[in-house]
Amino acid sequence: MTSRSDSGRGAHGADRLDEMNNYLKDDLRRAHEWMDKVYQPEGKLMSEVARYVYDLRGKMLRPSMVCLFARAHGHDPADDRHTRLAAAMEIFHVATLLHDDVIDNSPTRRGRPTVNARWGNDVAILFADYLYASCFDLALSSLDPEVMRVLTRTTQKMTEGEMFQIEKRGTWLTVDDYLRIISMKTGHLYAACAGLGTLLGGGSRERVLRMMDYGLYYGIAFQITDDTLDYEATGEAWGKPVGGDVAEGKQTLPLVHALQVASPADRAALEATMSDGRDFQTILGYVRKYDGIEVSIAKAGEYSRKAMEFLGDLDPGNEATEHIRALTEGVLVRLS
Repeated sequence: MTSRSDSGRGAHGADRLDEMNNYLKDDLRRAHEWMDKVYQPEGKLMSEVARYVYDLRGKMLRPSMVCLFARAHGHDPADDRHTRLAAAMEIFHVATLLHDDVIDNSPTRRGRPTVNARWGNDVAILFADYLYASCFDLALSSLDPEVMRVLTRTTQKMTEGEMFQIEKRGTWLTVDDYLRIISMKTGHLYAACAGLGTLLGGGSRERVLRMMDYGLYYGIAFQITDDTLDYEATGEAWGKPVGGDVAEGKQTLPLVHALQVASPADRAALEATMSDGRDFQTILGYVRKYDGIEVSIAKAGEYSRKAMEFLGDLDPGNEATEHIRALTEGVLVRLS
């Protein structure tokens, strides 16, 4: 259930993202420079895989969040520690994608063969380990041990989420199961991004924890939205065909809700379809019958509003703060 796309769906959402990227263009340029160094390892195979994996970068939302929270808390942009951490968090994210693909035995990601499908599980795991080590190396350059504590705790939470997902393999998830998984695998990564940026900006421990709570709720809202788009978005607007999760047998909130509230006969039929062929239109019919998409949109809105509550005492005159608020509102714009 790791996020597949960072793209906004509506024009308004795309405009907001463009404005944020323009505001952070110098920060993101420096983050890319740090990433470029990591993706130039020695050795023929390492270099070949690095060039291939480099394209897994999305819209750089996680690095942007590090930079925005650092700036919102007064970090001097001339001190490039925030861009190193921004690069580290994107590298961390890509490493988790490589591990996810091995665990899920995924054949494709973003329309291309996965590293494990092309080179094997051993290469995918080892290159992910290289990225984790590179992430920690960049983070250590901040000279603040609390940075490493945040990263190691995030790794623990994401591993717990992955293990819980494996534990539930072969069973039908409940809504609580689904929310537990995405909070650990997506929410805690965004929490780390917001918390690390705040830490670099000199925020108190209380403020860091508060901003991490923001990131947790934002990440949950983001993942619910991403999963719901798999049922609703058009290929042209989203950049990929709908139904990818269904085809892979993934249980996300629209389906999980439908299974949980369906009549016994409909649940049996839905389970049978998921177990035999996974015809998307049939499954979509049941999801719509039981308002799976509407319920998911409402749930994403609930978490987005919770996230916004943690921003109440940020300086409204700070441009970074306004971009954070726009980013939070933009979660739901993707479904409009």
